[in-house]
Amino acid sequence: MKRGSTRPTMLAYFLLLHCFKEAASGGIAGMEAKVDIIKLVVPEYVKRGDGVDLECHWKATGEIYSIKWYFNDREFFAYIPNTSPALTLHPLGGINVTVSISSNGKVHLSNVQLASSGRYKCEVILESPAFLTADSSSNMTVVEIPEDKPTITGTQHQYRIGDTVQLNCSSPRSFPPADLAWFINEERASGQYLIPHAPTHYPEGLTESHLGLQFVVSREHFNKGAMTLRCTAKISPHYLKTQQHSVDGLLTYNVPPMESRAKSAMSEVLAEKSHIQSPLRWQGVQHPDKSSPSGNIRKNHITFGLEQSQ
Repeated sequence: MKRGSTRPTMLAYFLLLHCFKEAASGGIAGMEAKVDIIKLVVPEYVKRGDGVDLECHWKATGEIYSIKWYFNDREFFAYIPNTSPALTLHPLGGINVTVSISSNGKVHLSNVQLASSGRYKCEVILESPAFLTADSSSNMTVVEIPEDKPTITGTQHQYRIGDTVQLNCSSPRSFPPADLAWFINEERASGQYLIPHAPTHYPEGLTESHLGLQFVVSREHFNKGAMTLRCTAKISPHYLKTQQHSVDGLLTYNVPPMESRAKSAMSEVLAEKSHIQSPLRWQGVQHPDKSSPSGNIRKNHITFGLEQSQ
């Protein structure tokens, strides 16, 4: 009985030894997840020149062999507790690590630049013999946010029905480039009114965005005799500024020169109807012609407007 009772004990011993061997090699289901990254802190956006903390939080059942940080898959920081010194830096362009306030779970980057934009990865490795590994990564974008508003060029003080609006909106230099949008009387301008222009790039990595607005003025573009044209520049979620151009509207029509033959006929009709009281009547306007010896009459051009009767 005593000799037979040792067999279960020996069997249990060999099974336990096998489990340890399998665990060391990561062969048992569920044992390979002995180290996990439970939280990675990498800011999505950082302003150029600021400092930022990168944090890596993990959960492990064994001793840590190393904690390493990578920028676009290139190692720039390592913490290896069993070496001296424990902290090791690998210089990379755009990466400035402040060692005095960095540790095994945190890396401080100072004076971040546009070149610091990219993907950051934290990697945690356990001690031998398994050297189990866990990693996590996230993107960070360094932004250059302007202080100024966008600018509008090509403005006029007044527009008549039939005039052509030709404006351009330009954003201040920034990174990433600003998204521009046009609005007419608080309504977003139709795509057919927009004239895309190529952005302007500068050596330091900044960009100016440009967007044109062009359309023929009609009565529907006026709101109580005025028209408001607005351009917005947006860099989400940090920057949203607007430049506005408000103009007076003259509800008069510019008649092309080829229609001037109708001027005399229209004048005759107006003369015959002048004694009739009407809610609306046509008003002919003659423009000075500097080339004329008398200096008063311009040929082949006239504007007509709707005038309320008194």
